[in-house]
Order: sequence, then structure tokens, then C-alpha cells
Amino acid sequence: MDYQYYDEPDYADEEDEGSGGGGVGSDVVYVDQDSTKSQSNSDYDDDDFENVANRLWESYEHCILPSLSQVTSYIVPLLLGCLLCRLLSTLYARHARLVTSASVGTSSSCSWQEANSLKLAPLHLINALCGAGVLYATLGQKMLILLLLSGISFVLLQLVRLGKGQRAAVAIAALSIGSQFLYELAIWQKRDDWPQLRGLQMVTNMKVISLAFDLTASGAPGLRMPSIPAYLGYILNPASCALGPWLSYARYLDSLHKKPPLRRNLFHMMVNVLLSLVALVISNCIAPALGELHVPEVEYTTRHSDLSHWLLMYTGAMSVRTSHYFVSFLSQAQLAAAGQQLDTTTTPHSSSKQLLGELVVRPWHIEWPRSLSALVRCWNVPMHEWLKRYVYSTSKLEQRSRQNTIVAVFCTYVVSSLLHGMDFRIYLVLLSLATFAEGETMLRRHLARLCNACVAANPCPGAERCRYAHCPQQRGWLCVSSWLVGLTNLAFTLLAIFHLAYLGVVLLNETLVMEADNELPFLYHWASAGYLSHYVGIGMFVLYLFIS
Repeated sequence: MDYQYYDEPDYADEEDEGSGGGGVGSDVVYVDQDSTKSQSNSDYDDDDFENVANRLWESYEHCILPSLSQVTSYIVPLLLGCLLCRLLSTLYARHARLVTSASVGTSSSCSWQEANSLKLAPLHLINALCGAGVLYATLGQKMLILLLLSGISFVLLQLVRLGKGQRAAVAIAALSIGSQFLYELAIWQKRDDWPQLRGLQMVTNMKVISLAFDLTASGAPGLRMPSIPAYLGYILNPASCALGPWLSYARYLDSLHKKPPLRRNLFHMMVNVLLSLVALVISNCIAPALGELHVPEVEYTTRHSDLSHWLLMYTGAMSVRTSHYFVSFLSQAQLAAAGQQLDTTTTPHSSSKQLLGELVVRPWHIEWPRSLSALVRCWNVPMHEWLKRYVYSTSKLEQRSRQNTIVAVFCTYVVSSLLHGMDFRIYLVLLSLATFAEGETMLRRHLARLCNACVAANPCPGAERCRYAHCPQQRGWLCVSSWLVGLTNLAFTLLAIFHLAYLGVVLLNETLVMEADNELPFLYHWASAGYLSHYVGIGMFVLYLFIS
């Protein structure tokens, strides 16, 4: 459909002139058109609620129920594979007199040297076989491609023995990502099937790269190259091989035979499965139905279509976000079923972790973000940890300066884009997001220092730890400055929501085929919006340069 972004200024005047200047019989024609228009508006107002109810019922009957029944056949093998792996690991650990359960924070995990012992080899094989079963249940024979690429990655990992320092790890990272590009370009012929495998290969590459950096880390002489069973158990771990997320080799060894209480994990699994189904319904049915309600009719003026286009962008981006929530909640359910822990800095006794277990995504911080940088950190918590640990810290030079920080941030976004494979949409979105987020962070940091107000991009650490004088948590909401700080933060929050809708709607379109006018179809919404978000993001940089 064609939506015009700008109003025609003389549209109503031309229509009135045309209807009144028709000579003899023009008054009759004018009355007929006016009565027809008023009757149409009256009918639309009377049937508005009925149309909404009918659309929601059709969505329930033809979308919600089929989606839930179809996804059940996908969820059950994932959870059964994780539960089976946990059961077999527990039985073997008891038979071999290993620790089978421990509270979080205890130091009963095995070392890297013990991981290659014959006593722990059956645990690695249990993880590898259960993970292979999960992949076969979800991918079928396509899993052989992933097994082949995992074997190639193990061969590349042996370069660590030849190099010194982190140069070998950087070489392995370049070869792993480059081989993924080469495979996508030259080997794989069915490009329609590759997006299903791209995410799994991305998680595998992240595991291999992190393992290479850990092996070459200075001050860690006790680390040893994993054996083949240990490597396969780590790569094919059923809690992360099908949907992710990334977890380090050390965390995999920590949870190899040390599991949290089963009753608590089952509660976490059920809650995450329920939330994943809710996210699926919103993504597949609710958000598209809301988008259809906002589609303007032919009789609507361009002012209606402008508002409808922005609402359509928001509902389209909502569909993308909730699709990501579905995958993230389901991966959290797998982690809970397998008793696997992650490399995150979340407080163990936080309310969200007590309810959901290990966190992969924080939707409440995405739907109402304080800033774009905070949104990025909450989109994929394990991947953010991976990027911060192995890309951001590595690309940052020894001298701590603002220029080096900006370079490290953009290197992080570039690597994140390359990990997603050959997807031009991802490149545009992530690089645009890097520009917007860094501009907002620098501007808000300077405003916070200039005004001594708690308006920085990072969340307020609390009344006792906040270093700014004008902080609502310190001075309370009876002070005028607290309201000004709150309104400023609210404005940046609304701006972040606007950026989120603007960038997210591009990912809704899966096609990369050029149209007749040589324009990429997924850029349609940006062009219809006049690339407003890009102007705002660049304007933040310019404003920062003026006031700094």
C-alpha cells in the first residue's frame, strides 16, 4: 500500500472548488456527495467496534489457535532433550560419586584439566548426543551442515597452539566469520534455508571465538585445549545449541554436574514457556491485527494516513520485538530445564531472576528504555557480555580516551553485524543504532555534567551512590528540579521508543529483492518517514559538538 508522508496543502480547497463549480446541477451533486460522506462516516462509527471484535475473533480462530498448536511440536523436543540430558547427567554423576547439585556460588566445579579426564567424558558425550537429538528434531538432516562446520571450527581452534598471545585468537575469529560468509556465498545453494541455520552457526562461532580468547588469555596458564568429547559437549550443549544463547566454556564446566534445585528450575521453565507463548501470539496475531486496524481507508485524508503509517511502523516493530522475546523466553526455558547457568552479572537475588531464572532478555527495559544504550544491553544479555568481554575490551587501546572508546564501540557493532551473516538490513540497523546510541550517550553525559543533574544515559545507581546534586531519588519529587530531570529523562525515553520503532520495522521484511524502481523494499518505511530518525540521531551529534 502507498502511504503519503506529507500532506497536500490545498487538497481540501481543490475538492471544494471542484464540487461547487460544476454549472447546472452542481448543487445536487454537492448535496449527494456530502450526504454520502456523512452516511459513510456514520456507518463507520457504528460498525467500528463490531469490526474490531470480528477481527480479533478471526485472529483467535485462524491465527492464535493454529500458532499455538504448531509451536507445541517445536517446543516439546527442545525441553525433552534438556530434561533428558539433565536426568542422564544426574544418574551418571551419582554413579561416579560426583557432585550433582549445589547452591549458586559454591566452588565445586571441575577445572579445565579435569574436563579432559576419562571420568567426565561420559558427561560430555551425554550433552553432545542430547544436543544432536535436539538439532535433528528441529532441523532434520540440515543438522549435518552444523556438525560439519563445528568440525571445521575445531580444526581452526588448533591454531592457538601455533600462535602466541591474542593474535591467534583474532585470526581464529576472522577465519570463523569469514568461513561463514564463504559458506553462505559459494557452498549453500538454497538461500531460503540458510537464515534458519545462520543463528545457530553464529552461536557456534561465538563459542569457538570465546574459547580461543580464553585459551590465549594472559595470566591463565592452567587452561588446556578441550578434548574432542569436551568440545562436542560444549558446542552441542542442548541448552544452547538450538536457540542459543552463548555461554562460556568455563560456565559449561561449572554446570556440568552441579545443578540448581530441580523444583525451582521446573518453575522457571513453566513460567518462561508461558511467556514465550504470549510473545508468539502477540508477534504472529495481535501485532499484525493492530496494524491492520491502522491501515487507512481510501476515503481517508492524508492526515489520517500519516498517523496510521507511524502506528503501522510501531506495530510492525512490535512484531519483530515479540518474535525475539519468543525465542529468548524459550531459550531461558531450555536453560532452566537443563540446569545451565550463564555468564551474566545479574544479581542472584533479583526479583526477575527469582521468577525467570537465567535471563537472556529483559523486555521491560526494552519496551520502556531509559536510553538506547540501556536498550542494547538488555536486548541479548549473553551476547552483550560476549561483545564486551572479547570485542570491546580487546579493541580498546591501553590509553583510556574518548576517541578510543568511540572506536571500540563502533568495532563492537561492526563485529556484531558480521556475526549475523550477509544481511544488509542488520548492517543498516546496527550501524544506525551505534550512531544514535553513541550520540545520545555523549550528549546526555555532557548535559549531566553541565547541569549536575541525573540525566545520563545509564540508569541512576540510587540515592546513596548517585553523584549528581539534582537527583529525584535524593531530593524527592517535591522539588522543581526533580520534575525537570524526570521530564528530561521521559523525553529521551520517548525518543528511544521512536528510534526502536523506526529501526525495528525494517527487520519485518525478509526479502532483499530489488523492486522496479531500483529501491530496496525494506527501506520503504524509512523513505516514507523522511529518514527522520537519522536526522535526529545526527542532530544529537551536532548538538553535542556545539555545547561541548
